[in-house]
Amino acid sequence: IPSIATIYTMVHERFGFIPCNWQVQSAQAQLKKRDVVTLSPTGSGKTLTFWIPLLFNDDGITILITLLMILGDKNVIELQEVNIPVVNLSAATATDTIFEEIATQKFRVIIVSPKRILSDHRFNTLW
Repeated sequence: IPSIATIYTMVHERFGFIPCNWQVQSAQAQLKKRDVVTLSPTGSGKTLTFWIPLLFNDDGITILITLLMILGDKNVIELQEVNIPVVNLSAATATDTIFEEIATQKFRVIIVSPKRILSDHRFNTLW
């Protein structure tokens, strides 16, 4: 598990900004495989709390469940800019081919709505 100082350094190098203490603490707890609940206002930087572990867990996959598809689209753009493979599963993108690519671990981040993850039978196959 990286030190807090290492996390600060890596986030600054990779994403170009310095994280807040609570973002680093949340990420470090996740890397220790602890359950984490983060409550914070809209626009405060909760997204970074699940980006940070990607820097230290090369074979890890993050599943982001969100009602806000615009958040998914924004994450795709931003993560692709730092070369982290990501897919936002929508009606247009949730194809059999994409699910095959997910199964081969092509993506480090999978963004999906609660409805899709609960109702799409292809997730049962992945689990």
